[in-house]
Amino acid sequence: MSTNRHSSDEELAARAARPRTPAAALRAAQQAYDELYQRHARPLLAFLASRVHRNDLGDVNQVVWQRVWEHLEDKFDGGSFRGWLFQIARNYVIDLSRRQRPVASEETLDRTDEKAVRPEEILLERERQQLLKRCLERLPAKQAELVRGRLGGEDYEAIGSRLGLTPAQAHKLFHTAKTALQACVQRAEP
Repeated sequence: MSTNRHSSDEELAARAARPRTPAAALRAAQQAYDELYQRHARPLLAFLASRVHRNDLGDVNQVVWQRVWEHLEDKFDGGSFRGWLFQIARNYVIDLSRRQRPVASEETLDRTDEKAVRPEEILLERERQQLLKRCLERLPAKQAELVRGRLGGEDYEAIGSRLGLTPAQAHKLFHTAKTALQACVQRAEP
């Protein structure tokens, strides 16, 4: 038995969130969940790819979907499923970034492997990331959210809907934000 392809995300989420006993109810919930996964896996991966290291992408994606399954029943309020899904992802990425990752050890940096990254390159990349982060923080909230959404793989229609903009307005505002970011970065570079 397959879920209706014309069901909205919210209808599928409601089906997946129903109590998961007996076995027939569990199967129906799993089918609805699988349909949600099929619809949102690629955009979520694009969103996560811009926020986590490539080596961690699969694990982070799996944890996010596990949290969706665990909390659909008690935390999903029936609003926008996609917004709720991306909020779970955002929160998890923030939690990950708060945990301190060990800096490359001397042993790692002393490798003679040609693919080894030099310490200067690591420092330069960190400085670039910090500069971009500072410039992004200077943007108005809507513009910053728009840039983050686009970097996460969202289209103008989805972002515009979330921010109360038409796709054309979102497109124009994104290019305004991009120009402001470029100018900010250029001013700060030596």
